[in-house]
Amino acid sequence: MKPASPDSNGIFSARCTCTACSLLCDDILITADGVEQACGHGRETIHAALANDERPGAQPAEASENGQLLDRETATTRAVSTLLSARRVLVTGLANATLEANTAACDLAETLGAAVDAGRPESARAAGPTIARAGEVTAAFEELRDRADLVIFWCCDPTKSHPRFIERFVAPPLAGGRQRQTIAIGPDSVMADASTHRHLPLARDLAVEAARWLQMRIAGRHSTLTDTPLSATCVAVEEAMQSADCVAIITGDTDDSVGLEAWSIVHLVRTIAHEKHAFQIPLGAGLAAGGANVAGTSAVCTWRYGAAGAIARADRMGSLFLPGESDARRLISRGEVDAVVVLGRLSNPLEQAIADRGDAVSLVRISDDATMPRKPTGHSIHIRCASLTIATTGTMLREDGCRVVLIPHQQATLPQMRELLVDLEQAVRQSLALPAAGGRP
Repeated sequence: MKPASPDSNGIFSARCTCTACSLLCDDILITADGVEQACGHGRETIHAALANDERPGAQPAEASENGQLLDRETATTRAVSTLLSARRVLVTGLANATLEANTAACDLAETLGAAVDAGRPESARAAGPTIARAGEVTAAFEELRDRADLVIFWCCDPTKSHPRFIERFVAPPLAGGRQRQTIAIGPDSVMADASTHRHLPLARDLAVEAARWLQMRIAGRHSTLTDTPLSATCVAVEEAMQSADCVAIITGDTDDSVGLEAWSIVHLVRTIAHEKHAFQIPLGAGLAAGGANVAGTSAVCTWRYGAAGAIARADRMGSLFLPGESDARRLISRGEVDAVVVLGRLSNPLEQAIADRGDAVSLVRISDDATMPRKPTGHSIHIRCASLTIATTGTMLREDGCRVVLIPHQQATLPQMRELLVDLEQAVRQSLALPAAGGRP
């Protein structure tokens, strides 16, 4: 727990929450000797934030327009003018924001009648996340750590996308001296070969066939495979499942444009769960997600609009969900939006799509300096917020849906992102002569 108030140097706690990826590790220590417990990417992110030191006395600029410094009030006024003069607005970058900031961003989008999309790969797929998630049997990461005696890495390698996942949730021993077995299916071995770990190579294009064969075998249906290597892999996995008390299948973000691979794993896990304890741990993009609060963004958008993204127009009374059509990259690339509200850092493909449009698209960026692109393009208003890494307060959702209260390392001298979004939405309402919004979820 952080102390109730900062010390004389503006420091809340040596311990803080790392928002470098969606694992939201809350055991990070920042000391005079450096950053401890964090992975390499986490250390880099925290060091970058510390380089933009926000301790009292730094007095950072409040805002800028195309590099020219502005006070916050002037920047907000110009941002309102930019957004109201636009033909169509997109609100994106939501995965960098807390749950509270996401709510405020959605309020702004509804007031503007804007499109909303966090830029997730699922939103760009024709089927969206629907086909993959229907009927999922999932669990919290801690349940994996405490219960699963067989962990299967299904064509994924968390060491690349979630560096501390294995350290925190797979490596710890099970209670009662039970032995945990792990199997890596796919091109990557994930962990070093040992008596408790096996690597079963499998081509990615055979993943769906393997999952369907295993499901039929477990369901008691006769099934044969002509591919001998594939058959040997599936038989080995089936035998391991039969010997286990609790099975966890870990999957990663995939490039499958249709979603068949994710769908096949959902049905495999459901079939296993009829026989014994079993669940799936669907890992997202992790380091490549573009923000730590991907799950929180999905939850807020789903609660309000019935879908996690690709919302053509933000309206809780009847939003339109258009996956593969209203995702952020397509809206920008096709020229369907001429103003974009950007929260924090965007993925490289999204930044490139904006750069390709040049002056044809205006930007209102609400972020800290550490998450600004090195070479902003086009007309851009930047309103600076508290450091998203070391000074942000609020809550986020880990990828498994666990609510995490952020522990800031130091006191912010700039407003929180949520406060800036609330001010911007109120200014838009005043310009449109709309009544003030009152306490909406």
